[in-house]
Amino acid sequence: MGADFTVLIGGAGLLSAPILTGAFDLNDLDQHNFPIEHDASLSRQDAYFGNDYSFYNKYWQQVVSFFQNGQTALLPAAQAIANRTADSMNINPTFTYGFREFIFRYGETAIYLQTMGGDDATGVTRVDWVRSLFEKEKLPYDLGWRPRAKAITIPSLGQMVFELFNVSPQRVPEGRKVFVDSYKDVFEVLVGGEEQLNNITGGLARAVGL
Repeated sequence: MGADFTVLIGGAGLLSAPILTGAFDLNDLDQHNFPIEHDASLSRQDAYFGNDYSFYNKYWQQVVSFFQNGQTALLPAAQAIANRTADSMNINPTFTYGFREFIFRYGETAIYLQTMGGDDATGVTRVDWVRSLFEKEKLPYDLGWRPRAKAITIPSLGQMVFELFNVSPQRVPEGRKVFVDSYKDVFEVLVGGEEQLNNITGGLARAVGL
């Protein structure tokens, strides 16, 4: 992970923690619709159903079913997001899905594709590597995976979010448009702007060019 992504996601995480602690743990992130939890997860149930943190295999198998020939790609990945969105919208009477949630969900897909070695332009990588990450919460070294040489950065994720959107059957909520910088912009709005992000991270945000 690139320094810029680490600082940006860390700054968002700190917002979920008790004030002035200067640290957060994963339990702090389990807050519905803030800072990163949302409805229509690829592998978790919505908060409305009571457990939004445990792996939910039924939903995940729906996602996996879109990939063919043992490989991921941008189009089936985007179709899987759209399918989960439609399903959640139909069964959850409190379903929430605005522009922020839209961007975060496409960003999460970009993260797992790039982390598992997906080509930045096509999103192609091995499904068994992705399944290991989700189903076993394990980096698939035993299957031959190795960390990519090129860092995963805000620009690389933003570009893939843009490419996923371009092939997606979904419409963008709130009549908004998606740009390469949308992923970065949504995070900065979440934390209160560039200056606030820099304050939260003790100056690290500015140091890495955010």
